[in-house]
Amino acid sequence: MPYFALYLVLLVVDWTLGTLDRKEAIGLLSGIFLLLALFPSVAVGVKRCHDRDRSGWFLLVGVIPFLNLWLLIELGFMAGTAGPNRYGLPEPRVV
Repeated sequence: MPYFALYLVLLVVDWTLGTLDRKEAIGLLSGIFLLLALFPSVAVGVKRCHDRDRSGWFLLVGVIPFLNLWLLIELGFMAGTAGPNRYGLPEPRVV
């Protein structure tokens, strides 16, 4: 949600500065933000895949229609594997 809110704010700033491409609905600042936000989003997704004992390439399932729901359920709602897996020990929980 914070990413989306910041993106909307940057769209308004692009609109006021005149740097918004109305056909594509993306502007200079909002486009830079999307590029900068891409890396941490993919990194968190890969880390969550490893938590479920899957390869990071599993994120590519998200580009296939209807199978992307499987990705959402598995990475969003299911618990990680108990104990160590092939990607190492689980990180300790901070309470």
